[in-house]
Amino acid sequence: MSSQDAVLTLLGAKASRELKNLLENKHLYQHVNIDPAEILKQQLEQENRPNFKKILFDWAEKELPKLRFTLAQQQLFIAPRGVAQATPTLTLTLTHPSLYCGKCERREAFAPVWCQDASNEIRHLVVNGSVKQVLLPDGFQMFFLAYQCQRCLGMPEGFLVRRRNWSLGLHGRSPIELVEVPVHVPKPESWLYRDAVIAFNSGKILAALFYLRTFVEQFARRVTGRTGKVTGDEILDEYNKTLPSPTKDQMPSLRVWYDRLSDALHSARQDAELFEAAKTDIDRHFDIRRVFKMSEEKPVAVAEAKPTSDGTIRADGSRNTIL
Repeated sequence: MSSQDAVLTLLGAKASRELKNLLENKHLYQHVNIDPAEILKQQLEQENRPNFKKILFDWAEKELPKLRFTLAQQQLFIAPRGVAQATPTLTLTLTHPSLYCGKCERREAFAPVWCQDASNEIRHLVVNGSVKQVLLPDGFQMFFLAYQCQRCLGMPEGFLVRRRNWSLGLHGRSPIELVEVPVHVPKPESWLYRDAVIAFNSGKILAALFYLRTFVEQFARRVTGRTGKVTGDEILDEYNKTLPSPTKDQMPSLRVWYDRLSDALHSARQDAELFEAAKTDIDRHFDIRRVFKMSEEKPVAVAEAKPTSDGTIRADGSRNTIL
């Protein structure tokens, strides 16, 4: 295998790994790096022939950036007419990423069921005269990918991946990203927690702060039974009274984080570090609740016991009547 073939094979393998990483671990408008610089450096160091080293260097500088990835489920090879040995082509292999399945409610292996390179299709239309001239610069590609959960075989999920030079970016999802909610998060308010994480992952920090604060407030409202026009401060103060001592002294305070989140919202401050710190402590708070099996039911008010005329006390506080 020539040095150029080795670069194409190794670069394709790197891009395929990073695509899997992008789908599994990244969020909207985040990117992964597929720069071949390290691969080229290694191949140049292994090439002992000066002339071939120069050829490889010139090819990497001038031709490699113009090459387009071909989508496939395995490495592709081409055999030009009259050439006996096939050579590898730059291939973006679609593997089986582990994605969260809303139907299965956990991460499962997803298989590629359809793919399309829109930029390649546009080039064909331009050549055929079907559309007006569209400028597509070197290093630009737009991939549409569809995957299906291999456990439930449910509806396919779609991704829009944009290549710009040596990076791949996630620019679209259908449906929107599903977030795995920790087991300690209370279910009635879990949708607020999930939307907070989705907003944060999508770069909408102010919305994420709002959802997280609302999650805290709505949980406290349910536990205390407070409804109507009551301030969040009052609700959180009352919630703190429901926590048993000395356990509550070891728990991050929801009241403190409610105040800090409120300050950021009132000043429209998109503070990503605040969100991450708040989420970490709020998670700890609810995990401690889970460990100590704290009830989420509203505490039942106990009627005050009052003495009767004969000195006895009924449990319900009513008087005994002496005839």
